[in-house]
Amino acid sequence: MPDGPGVVGPARLCRGSADLSSVRSGDVVVLDSTDLEADTAQQLVERGVAAVLNVSSSSSGRYPNLGPQVLAGAGILLVDRVGEGVWQSLRSGDVVRIDDGVVHLGDTTVATGIEMTASRVRDQLDAASSGLSNQLDSIVTNAADTLRRDRAMLLEGAGIPAVSTQIKGRPVVIVAEGPDAEKDLRSVRAFIHDHDPVLIGVAAGAERLIAAGLRPHLVVGRDDDITGRMIERAGEVVIVSASGRLDRPEHYEAHGRQPVVFTAAGTPENLAVLLADQNEAAVIVQVGAPSRLVDVVDGDTADAAGTFIARLRAGSRVVDAQAVAWFARQRLSWFTPLLLLLAGVVAVVAAVATTPLGHEWLAPVADRVSSWIEGLVS
Repeated sequence: MPDGPGVVGPARLCRGSADLSSVRSGDVVVLDSTDLEADTAQQLVERGVAAVLNVSSSSSGRYPNLGPQVLAGAGILLVDRVGEGVWQSLRSGDVVRIDDGVVHLGDTTVATGIEMTASRVRDQLDAASSGLSNQLDSIVTNAADTLRRDRAMLLEGAGIPAVSTQIKGRPVVIVAEGPDAEKDLRSVRAFIHDHDPVLIGVAAGAERLIAAGLRPHLVVGRDDDITGRMIERAGEVVIVSASGRLDRPEHYEAHGRQPVVFTAAGTPENLAVLLADQNEAAVIVQVGAPSRLVDVVDGDTADAAGTFIARLRAGSRVVDAQAVAWFARQRLSWFTPLLLLLAGVVAVVAAVATTPLGHEWLAPVADRVSSWIEGLVS
């Protein structure tokens, strides 16, 4: 056991949430979690960990996350920003000592971070709360400005262009190049296969569709977002332009295409939602779009305001990709066992039918089924 002041315990390297199941009481947990969530922190508290070493910052200031406060309230030491090198310096089971933000393995210092005292956690939480409040105020102001400027488009659809792609009454999948785009697209492949939706690729989201072997019916983006491959593969191209002009008309003429111009100042992602909604899509599934409030407000406040307004206008038509994937899994969860059960019953019936007694028993049943079917078609 290492000598000296501080917290001592065996290291437990947790590179993902699944590794938390291996954590034991007294462990010093090493993880990489920007903006440590309260539920993760509560799991660590319930497992009785001695300390937590975070490779990243447990509170980035983007929003007031409560994970650090949960640990502080339980008296568990939290050290932030210990650095990526800790993954190479430590192995699970190594007994480490932590004192004043310094991590010791025997006589060697393997990492140095910031000890998150209760007062430091409280100060960061207050600063994040204040920052989020200011951000929301700015978004509300921008939203009001957008509503005044684009009232006719938002309320009456004025200026939203007509497209030749048939959207009315059909599901639409809009793919944008967000942080979870690849995972989201994988999760809705079954939905795409089953429902043949209109596929809209937003800028680089179109490239993601093409890379997945899918042909976008529509590509929506600013002029400089559109590549030659997108023009060739897309059924139709919609260019977002605040001025209403094309900067590179020859780019499209070279491919024999005439793009539709959407004259508006918003982001292509938000305008794609308005386009699908105005054309009466049955449902709009968003892939790669921010799904949490903190993700929406983290960027430019004008863009965030546009996102809120676009989703508000589309209303119940807008669905997140993960929600669609969840319902698909629920359908599979009862259908698969039912199919297996049915296959088992058929196998048993087939086996019984091969015996003399089984043939004698099943013959009247077969006659009744045959008579019932004849009655239906006669």
